[in-house]
Amino acid sequence: MLRASAQINRINIDIRAIGDRDRPVGRDDASALLAFTDALVGRTDGLAAARDTVADVLGHDAVAPAAAAAGNFEMMNRILDATGVPVPASMRDVGPFLGLNPDGGPGS
Repeated sequence: MLRASAQINRINIDIRAIGDRDRPVGRDDASALLAFTDALVGRTDGLAAARDTVADVLGHDAVAPAAAAAGNFEMMNRILDATGVPVPASMRDVGPFLGLNPDGGPGS
């Protein structure tokens, strides 16, 4: 969905940065959002700084929707994992592109 949305909206990002955090995303807003979601989901000490960066880069009004989107995505992933829903065949190509194993784990 992210890859298609970026292409349709002509947003130039390198989504491989999702699986490889050493790879630059190519946009300050995307980098800020990735750092924020990592800190949010990982419950790290860097959450406040990451939140402040999102506010600085995207504006204060963007923080709550970014947190809601990250929370919703995390919830959907947990439900899919818990219920054993298999990865659709159409999505299996994306895993190696992002540096993920077919089972969803890191590494290729």
